[in-house]
Amino acid sequence: MRIHPVFKKTAWIVTSIILLVVCACAESSQATSPQAQSKEFQAGIDKYMEIHKKAEASVPAMPKETTDAALIAKHQQQVAEAIRKLRPNALVGEVFTPSVRQMIVATVKQKVEGKAGESAKATILGEGNPKSEAVPVNLTVNGTYPTTAPLSTVPPSVLMALPTLPKELEYRFVGRNLILLDSAANLIVDFIPNVI
Repeated sequence: MRIHPVFKKTAWIVTSIILLVVCACAESSQATSPQAQSKEFQAGIDKYMEIHKKAEASVPAMPKETTDAALIAKHQQQVAEAIRKLRPNALVGEVFTPSVRQMIVATVKQKVEGKAGESAKATILGEGNPKSEAVPVNLTVNGTYPTTAPLSTVPPSVLMALPTLPKELEYRFVGRNLILLDSAANLIVDFIPNVI
């Protein structure tokens, strides 16, 4: 039996399309694998820390072992201003990219949902969380974290599940939003709205 050339060509086109779809799906699943998400997050952190180090090097050094609150605040402001100059167009999602955001939200939700997560969720949303009514925290990338606002406690179960950060950076919650805080510059690096 002889197959008509039109059917051969159609079968070849359909097979090619199926292969392209399968390859695209495989590529997509690799891009969102936990290893890929962790690498992507680490790349964002490394890029930010390069900026942080350049900014710190560009301002006068603070004397070691200083306890003068005014001097510490002045140094933080200088570092923050230098960071803003080095990343003037910073936007939400530069460190917490969509893929990284997905990983972080899933991790936090896993630790705060259900009976086992009640305590962690209560800690995050409880006393110490700067709710907008008490002390307004303007969630803005490159924005200053108010010195009068409390710093929320991140439960150990959540902290241990999240990727490790350099000593200059911290995870903090403002209401239900997770922020990445540069504590050395008192600056909001990035944030994820409505994590819990």
